[in-house]
Amino acid sequence: MGQTAVRTMSAKDRRNAERIATSLRGKVFPGQIDCVIADFSKMGARLKFEGAPPEESRMTMVVWSSGVAFDAQVRWRRGLELGGQVFSSRDLRRPPPPHLAAIQALWMKRRPRVGRRQLIASPVILHQRPRSQRFPAPYRQEF
Repeated sequence: MGQTAVRTMSAKDRRNAERIATSLRGKVFPGQIDCVIADFSKMGARLKFEGAPPEESRMTMVVWSSGVAFDAQVRWRRGLELGGQVFSSRDLRRPPPPHLAAIQALWMKRRPRVGRRQLIASPVILHQRPRSQRFPAPYRQEF
């Protein structure tokens, strides 16, 4: 009797898209739970939490630095980590669908907006520079 070799596929072999290691700050909704996006691909992501991960099977995860929101389905849970499969994405800088309106409003408040007049009045802005410092000597043309 011959034995059949059983080949077990590793998780890397089963993936449709290559995952990229990251350490992006994110939030998961509902619940507004902070997380770290440990690795990411166009098909899914692995999220790490400091506390208990969300219990819901469907979630919206937001990459907080860029404002990109992903609707995802939880595929696995292991301790303080979970893996989610991404179904759709949306840029929160654009008009959102109704289910993302509250998340967009929260994301838009993440930093204070500085108006043009406030920026001009800021001591960080140099209002006038001496003429001789505008261009370095090799680039200055004398007429």
